[in-house]
Amino acid sequence: MSARLHDPDRGAGGRDIFQVWIPAGSTRTDREVFDIKGTSTSKGPSETALRGGIWTTVSRVLVQVIQFGIFMVAVRVMRPEEFGIFALVAALILFLNQMATAGWSEYILHWKGAEDRLRQTLFLALVAGLVGSALGVSLSFFAHMFSDDPVVAWLARVLSASVVFTAVGATYSGVLIWQGRISVSAICILTGEMANFAVAVTSLLQGQGIMALAYGRLAGAIVTCGASMAASHLRPVVTTQLSLIAEIAVFSWNIMATRLLVTFRSYAATLMIGGFMGPAAVGIYRAGQRVVGAFEEILSEPARILAWSHFRKFHTTATPDQGFDEAARRYFPMLIYCAVPLFTGIAVMADDLIRGMLGADWTAAVPVVQVLAIAAFIRASSSASTPILSLVGKVGLLPRYVLLYSLISIACISVGAVFGVIATALSEVIAAVIVFVINARVMRIHADVRWPAILAGCWPVLPAVLAALPVPYLLIGTGPVAHLHPLVRFVGLGLCMLAVYAPVIAICDRSLRSAIGRKIRSLAG
Repeated sequence: MSARLHDPDRGAGGRDIFQVWIPAGSTRTDREVFDIKGTSTSKGPSETALRGGIWTTVSRVLVQVIQFGIFMVAVRVMRPEEFGIFALVAALILFLNQMATAGWSEYILHWKGAEDRLRQTLFLALVAGLVGSALGVSLSFFAHMFSDDPVVAWLARVLSASVVFTAVGATYSGVLIWQGRISVSAICILTGEMANFAVAVTSLLQGQGIMALAYGRLAGAIVTCGASMAASHLRPVVTTQLSLIAEIAVFSWNIMATRLLVTFRSYAATLMIGGFMGPAAVGIYRAGQRVVGAFEEILSEPARILAWSHFRKFHTTATPDQGFDEAARRYFPMLIYCAVPLFTGIAVMADDLIRGMLGADWTAAVPVVQVLAIAAFIRASSSASTPILSLVGKVGLLPRYVLLYSLISIACISVGAVFGVIATALSEVIAAVIVFVINARVMRIHADVRWPAILAGCWPVLPAVLAALPVPYLLIGTGPVAHLHPLVRFVGLGLCMLAVYAPVIAICDRSLRSAIGRKIRSLAG
């Protein structure tokens, strides 16, 4: 089970400031799920939801590409220490972002009354954003107490200036979804990320260093906010009603507290490594996290979407907690079959991956990537947790489990960070194992998913991996392969491993072999 938050090294608009997902084929309309107001199209609400879902998915993929593009340029022109400074300051400012965004968008999405309440909520979001920005700027004047580098103070000020635009922009995105314009919200966020990319990359190439990333963040936040504001045709209205403020504060408190806790869990390693080992170690660790995280996104997004579609077929209102064991025995082996070669290839060929993507200056991140790849593989199954618990009617338990998993991760990382970056990465593996065991028990209790049987059924992975592992070691020393660009060599050797791995899986797994045979016969016929 995972919580997805804004990544401080990423774009201005934020990484999933809030996430909207409509299960394909849901029996509820978008209006019923989200209480969306506004005019409907002649094509009907279900098609509107589908179109919005498609736009949201496309936008998210493009945003990931844009953000990773900025990262790739940044690591080519910045030293690990510079990247570490940005990661530390951005992580601290992120807490102000989470407090400023509070639960404004969620409050709007749950509102069923007139638009006046939305205008008042927009005003409160603006006030919260201004307070967050002012607090960040004020704290920047104490930066000299923690760092002798004068750029740290200016970095904090520019990033603090983006807080107000991020808070208001996130709230306006909630307004657009409330109006039934999910695709417009996605386009506004994508437009902001394009502005972030243009400003950040241009500034990086002009030698602005870490300030280039801050300028891009600020530009992206302004564009996202401005575009969402213009598209919504809704303006804030000043309110001094204490009852309204108290109502929204009570609603938002749990959301904000959960966000802050999960944010601390997500960036505990960054903050603790910075405290024990300094910015250079932070830069190395964050770079490793970003590389592994990019591949983790590639797997987790399709896996989450397919989980909704697959498990929904086995869901019945009469027996909502039954039937998922059969579904799990079909879904999870396929997920494991895909995850194993991906993360095994990353771990085995991490040196080529880092040299090819980041350059020779970042080779210290190789062992970090190797260990984090193991943690990412263990976390892969969590993509189905939210769909399963939602379908069995236990979605209310999710915040409790997020809290528990956050505390486990923070406890493990706090111990590992004392002993260095490799120990910190190992602590993430330990945390992932503990969370997996607990999550397996949760799935067993609430959805009758039996993980021992699932893992036993995945035995074909072992001979397939053993057959594929020697491939890179046998080929890497050959003349043509040795002289390839590291990234080309990584991809080429990975495909060679897959060419050995896939047939062995198909041979060992009779059901998979039968399914492939049926598919081939249907295409031929």
